[in-house]
Amino acid sequence: MNKLKNIGISALAGTLVSLSAAQAGGVTVNGAWELSYTNLGHEEKVTGNKLGMKKNISFNASGDVSDGGGVTWATTIGGTDAMGLSSASMNINMGGIATLAYDSGTGGYGANAVDNIVPTAWEEIDYGFSTGITDLGMVSSSKGVVNLAIKAPTVGSGISVSYVSRIGGGHLADGAASDADLGRGRGMDIVVDFVDYNSAHLGFRFGAAGEVEIKEQTCANTRATLVGDAPCNVGHKNNPYGASAFLTTKLGPLHMGVQGSFKDPQDPTDDGIKNKRSIVTGVAFMVGDTLSVSYGEAWDRYRSNIRENNRSDAAHGEYKTVKFRGFSAAINMGPVALKGTRNHVDGAGEGGSAPSREHTEVNLSIAF
Repeated sequence: MNKLKNIGISALAGTLVSLSAAQAGGVTVNGAWELSYTNLGHEEKVTGNKLGMKKNISFNASGDVSDGGGVTWATTIGGTDAMGLSSASMNINMGGIATLAYDSGTGGYGANAVDNIVPTAWEEIDYGFSTGITDLGMVSSSKGVVNLAIKAPTVGSGISVSYVSRIGGGHLADGAASDADLGRGRGMDIVVDFVDYNSAHLGFRFGAAGEVEIKEQTCANTRATLVGDAPCNVGHKNNPYGASAFLTTKLGPLHMGVQGSFKDPQDPTDDGIKNKRSIVTGVAFMVGDTLSVSYGEAWDRYRSNIRENNRSDAAHGEYKTVKFRGFSAAINMGPVALKGTRNHVDGAGEGGSAPSREHTEVNLSIAF
């Protein structure tokens, strides 16, 4: 198996005749197998097997650029029956300060990389639920994102800008294009780190992020074509947007964090959401790279369009608050790790009037 770990890429000039010089680099192959046991709350019935498995294999390549900096490439293949492409990325490091990347599904760039950076030992506290905590990432979690990041050394102050021509698009091969109307527009997000300092025993990060989806058609840009003062009750009033601010600290083994997010989906419907806002907080205790435990809580508040649309429907409240809480723990023993989480969400988060839900999972993973 170790023979797969280093595969040299030698001169490619014979096949890449358009290049003036040979290329060289190195490739590594990595894999991970995870076996999990999942249990839901007392009110819910697990209809399938409580045991499940995930199999991934990833290929990573890197090389130095002759004038300084480097380039990296990665592809992950999900080990399903179809063995489909899960994600891929290409990254060009320009001297250690600026990085230009193309991302097709890893979600490791832009606002999606800071959607929830409150420290946890394993999974986030909304893991396992159909209703997640309000966060950013609709732009940079898409496939086909171009990201430019500039970061200052030492203090870590920096800025990251992401752009995608179609939010929610699929993987595309080189030279291919898709004109399918997915009902989504192009998007852009930005992340600003005012301070991002991290050492062995001390760390501090403070920053903010924002995103916008630019729709091809909204009530705002089509109202001029409407006859009279037609109401806006379908589609989007304007371009959906969101913003987030975060702060994390590390003092030896103690890690703490808090993050607040706001999103306006620009939903004009009577029963639609006017805006959503969340606060997430958590603390983790980590003993080296071996043992970690964490606890977190979150409050997610939804505001409906009832008042804006002059509704007085007593069966619907203008505000709804969803509360999450959860524990996580992990033990790492080289290539083997044992992880577990127990999360809880109140009934408002899962179907409105449904009872509260719990998600418990124990996971054994092996990586090479």
